[in-house]
Amino acid sequence: MANEEKVKVGLVGAGWIGQHHGTNVVNNPNAELAAVCDADTAKAKAFAEKLGVKARIYGKLEDLLKQDDIRTLVIASPNAAHAEQALAAAQAGRNFYVEKPLAISLEDCRKVAASAHAAGVKSAMGYHRRFNPLVLHARSLMAEGKLGDLVLAESDYFHFVPGNLDIWNWLGNEKIAGSLIHAGTGHNVDLLRFFAGEVAEVSCYKDVRMPRKILVRTEDIALINLRFESGALGRVGLFLGPIMPFTFTLRLFGTKGSLDNNRLWLDTIPDFAETGRENDFIQLPRSWVPDNVQGGISETWKACMDCFIDDVRLGRPTANDAASGFHTAAVCFAALQAAATGRSVKPERL
Repeated sequence: MANEEKVKVGLVGAGWIGQHHGTNVVNNPNAELAAVCDADTAKAKAFAEKLGVKARIYGKLEDLLKQDDIRTLVIASPNAAHAEQALAAAQAGRNFYVEKPLAISLEDCRKVAASAHAAGVKSAMGYHRRFNPLVLHARSLMAEGKLGDLVLAESDYFHFVPGNLDIWNWLGNEKIAGSLIHAGTGHNVDLLRFFAGEVAEVSCYKDVRMPRKILVRTEDIALINLRFESGALGRVGLFLGPIMPFTFTLRLFGTKGSLDNNRLWLDTIPDFAETGRENDFIQLPRSWVPDNVQGGISETWKACMDCFIDDVRLGRPTANDAASGFHTAAVCFAALQAAATGRSVKPERL
């Protein structure tokens, strides 16, 4: 039975991504931003005032967790803090939405997933690309059998990020942010799992190649090869710094059809492979192609948050929970291990 009361949300982290999430909570008619928690309480207070909400302000998560009326948290703190805060939320019986990655060590990812399961709380990952209209349409095509059996799945995350931005002080630091494979291509790995299922084996090459004024300690380019348990193959590309606009691709090749971003070929289209018929494809809306602009039709932070709020409010199971987040992280950690050893690696499972 639907719960007509608004979901009271506590936001943990009032930085850039936290402010996006907090704004999306405020814009959801079924939610209330009841608290903002940040070590910089002045920043938290200024954000709440900017939104025009009477949220309680906290400097420590432990103080927020003492408020029994706030049963749901959105964790948008620096990556290295995710595990500790998600564990605290689960152990206090709070539902939580956590920005990716789930944690910056696989063991901590496992602890969070296990704790959420043991506590019986709802958890959700910030892998919002699953809500992209192109992705949802591709899922429906697969469900209808129009692509046939999936043979190959590919997705790239190419993002020009200038080399002199302050973001590199933490984003390129493994101890603070983990790997850029997690921060960027975690989205791509999650999407390919969404289509092809769990990954059986991973190989990877990675490097640091682009000139920057601030040192990147992890990687800014990586190529990851995947073999899925289904037998399908996959490829994920990461490049932070190419001289081109933000580019996020999805390519699916099945026994009956192929999707290349917004171009769709089906075996029911006659003579599609003949010379001169190269453009005989179904063109899906260009606006569906993923971008990185808040508020656009293909940018889906809000859709992801709205789904989580409804899951909590209506008592529905969450599809992309902490356990799913563990398995995405396990592929990313396997890629790092594969790159370090020069050998393919089997991702760990819960």
